[in-house]
Amino acid sequence: TPPPLARRAPCAHIPGDATRLWRTQMEAPASEPLVYVPAGDEKGEVSLLYEEARVLSRADGAVTLETLESGEVRTLPAEQLLYANELPEEGVEDMTRLNYLHEPALLANLRHRFARDHVYTYTGKICIAVNPFNWQVSKPLYVESLLRTYRRQALGELPPHVYAIAEDAYQRIADDGGSNQSVLVSGESGAGKTESVKIMMQYLAVVSMSGSQNRVASQVMATNPLLEAFGNARTSRNNNSSRFGKWTEIHFDAGGQIRSARSTSYLLERSRVVEHARGERTFHIFYQICAGATKQQRDALKLPPAGELRYLGQSASLSVPGIDDAADWRAVCAAFSTFQLTDAEQTSLRRVLAGILTLGNLAFDAKEMANADDGSCVSPASQASLKAAAAVLDISPLELETALTIKNVGKFPVVAVPQPPEKAAVARDALAKALYGSLFDWIFGRINEKMGAGAGAALGGGNKRTIGLLDIFGFEAFSRNSLEQLLINFA
Repeated sequence: TPPPLARRAPCAHIPGDATRLWRTQMEAPASEPLVYVPAGDEKGEVSLLYEEARVLSRADGAVTLETLESGEVRTLPAEQLLYANELPEEGVEDMTRLNYLHEPALLANLRHRFARDHVYTYTGKICIAVNPFNWQVSKPLYVESLLRTYRRQALGELPPHVYAIAEDAYQRIADDGGSNQSVLVSGESGAGKTESVKIMMQYLAVVSMSGSQNRVASQVMATNPLLEAFGNARTSRNNNSSRFGKWTEIHFDAGGQIRSARSTSYLLERSRVVEHARGERTFHIFYQICAGATKQQRDALKLPPAGELRYLGQSASLSVPGIDDAADWRAVCAAFSTFQLTDAEQTSLRRVLAGILTLGNLAFDAKEMANADDGSCVSPASQASLKAAAAVLDISPLELETALTIKNVGKFPVVAVPQPPEKAAVARDALAKALYGSLFDWIFGRINEKMGAGAGAALGGGNKRTIGLLDIFGFEAFSRNSLEQLLINFA
């Protein structure tokens, strides 16, 4: 997290000349500007970092340089020079207008603008957002008065903003014969992808004049606390990191109003239910139910305090500064009402969550078998957890214990194979992950059912126009990486 930045005046729009001539890297300008050279590490190997240097002399196609920071003198072929741009005070808003286009030039402009509290920068129709992790910087960017200034403005007419990306997509579907649009939001973990999607969804709900009375518009916004609770977690880089990918389609009628929506999830990191790195947390919803459920609900769920639950006790801290789990639980319950979950459905949902948490407390002891390899049984110290988990999952303790300690092999006949303690523990965790994955899918299905109700008639058949928003993963590498993380990184 960078230190707080001094507030500057908002950036004025910097007009660009589309006919500006581009200089090749081979051209030597009239007066030598600074250049970028790859920085060497302590072993003398070239790193992915760059440092600034000045040109000392040129001879026979080679250039002698002196780095500004270390004073090191180096010689490079002239064709490898990466010239630095002379940036205006507020930087360049659209980096396609830079004289020199290469990686260090782009990074230098982003750094220059970030130091002046300019979070957004364009590269053509791509909006690059640099997360300030500073609410004093962010808050003025999202007031409704600023939001409305981007309505009916072409991309590039106003300073860079994610609002302009959403407006551009909306204009294109609203035009006669307009085509469907997609917005891809990508970046590393903690970059602000999920927040950017939420900001664009808010923009579309406001400018489409769907208003607070529009049921679907309200439900689209209500998906955020619900899906963040069940799909987000604290990681080492981000207190609210999405642990799944999400594709959201927002459907508009011919008049440009939101009429239905649909979400699809990808690659939920189910392994986080049962294990996570030290200092991180599993999914928010588990901490929320522990902090926010009433005493009556906790007693009915037979739910121990959070610190006594193994799946939660791996965390360095059960609470996170800036996150109020009890308040977030109330927001989740409000979202349940928005999507018209019945009292019985909410009770069942709480029971599944409590069952998963209680499963984690089951430990297994070795058990000698008369006619087979040694098996296992739930340890005496875990009998209370076994009974509690079985009760909320609505099965008998014996059925649950048998399912975890006996593996059925084959079909005709079926052979019951006792499992040792370590394999019973694997089965326990597999059951917890499967339960959570099914619950997550059920929630998505229920959200889609409500957001799409009556959509066909309202959209008038073939008049449906769609804006799709893809919030797609952040690259991360843990000390131990699951198949889900491999697939996320690959994607």
